[in-house]
Amino acid sequence: MENILIALTIALGIFLFTSTPAIAEWYGGLQLGFQTPQDLKKVKEVGSANGISLSNLDVENALLYGAKAGYFLPGMMDWLGMELEVFTANPHIKQQNAIAKLGSSSAKVDGFSGNHLRLITTAPNWMVRYPGYVVEPYAGAGIGAFWAKLSDSAGSDTDMAHGVNVLAGLRFYLNQQVALFTEGKFNYTRWEFNDFLLKFAYKS
Repeated sequence: MENILIALTIALGIFLFTSTPAIAEWYGGLQLGFQTPQDLKKVKEVGSANGISLSNLDVENALLYGAKAGYFLPGMMDWLGMELEVFTANPHIKQQNAIAKLGSSSAKVDGFSGNHLRLITTAPNWMVRYPGYVVEPYAGAGIGAFWAKLSDSAGSDTDMAHGVNVLAGLRFYLNQQVALFTEGKFNYTRWEFNDFLLKFAYKS
């Protein structure tokens, strides 16, 4: 199958900072968020089932959680930094009815079995910000490593692929060392699960 998954991810968390005027500003943080995926689209089988396509498939909403650490440069370059974040989510594919198509023929698939989907993303990001003392907007982007495990009652398969991670958000400083933040993320990658005869493009 080739699937497209589009989701809105909103993360909330807390940053802890340590810095002096002469060195880079380091920080670490925890994040907790929520994904609201759209249906999987352009679903296509591969391998021995190549040529078969399926109708859109529903995906469950998922909790997202993870951690991040990074730094911003000192002095005149304090608007630029680097960050490494790791986060995971489980946007499972629901059990549902579907339509299978092969050429001009189609057939209803009653009780299409759902699949458990677990994602772990590790992404280094270039970061930019507009430095502020109370509220600070920021954005970032990078190429990440996206690991996924697809499973059902019969077994499981995993794949690792590179992809795009884009984020933007706001920090709200409680003091010079502690800030709360809220951000949105966009991810894109492609996985192939040979044991399930499917591959798909993932957007969230």
